[in-house]
Amino acid sequence: MIKIKKPVDELVDVISKDLKYTKEEIKGQLTDGLKIPLQKNLYIQPKKCVHCELCLEACPVDAIEKPNLKNSAKIIPEKCIKCEICAKTCPVGAIEVLKGEAFLDDDKENVIYNIEEMPVEHRKIKLVKHNLDMDKCIKCAICERFCAPKAIKVERKVSIDVNEDLCMGCTACEKVCPVDAIKVDYEISDINFEDEFVVNNDKCIDCMVCYDLCPVSAISYDGKIEIDGKTCVHCSICEKNCPVSAISKIINK
Repeated sequence: MIKIKKPVDELVDVISKDLKYTKEEIKGQLTDGLKIPLQKNLYIQPKKCVHCELCLEACPVDAIEKPNLKNSAKIIPEKCIKCEICAKTCPVGAIEVLKGEAFLDDDKENVIYNIEEMPVEHRKIKLVKHNLDMDKCIKCAICERFCAPKAIKVERKVSIDVNEDLCMGCTACEKVCPVDAIKVDYEISDINFEDEFVVNNDKCIDCMVCYDLCPVSAISYDGKIEIDGKTCVHCSICEKNCPVSAISKIINK
């Protein structure tokens, strides 16, 4: 866990500039203390990203910006539903799931931030066949640059060698190849979720909030609310927004 301490006055300065409140008004709101509950965020480490686009392909809500040769993939915060599917899918562990909270210390002089990286169970990916079209290949070495297991060796404009024993089938080379000379066939395991969501229809008031908010249309209504476990991406939006707490998350052990 990482703990960060920042003076309250520094936070007040930032808020007053951004929101046009006076420092006195902001400090007045903090007299009863500050408590930001535990929140989850996902972050792609640019230096670890291999531009394979598997996260982008797996994201159920198109919340990931496509990478290019200069920039890594990026999560679009306003679209992200924090389902963690991208983190579970990333073959090189470049996507971190962070949970954090913020609160005032006892003297109300400092804001304390606690940030913790959460464990992620990754899907297993396996190469089936690496197909290289030598007639198209220009031996530019871009594929070598993005190959995480160093399975590709290129002597620029002279030769290229692919070690399929090292290749993990992530498709990074295929995605970055400028002449479409590479096609990677791979297998990837299903996503393992450790929880499921159940509806207590005795408590449910048929308000349809969960139905309207579900980002993947996993909730249906035919006299009662039902959640399709095969479609559900376990984002918890239904549970968090149910006004009568009729939806519960059950951890499967």
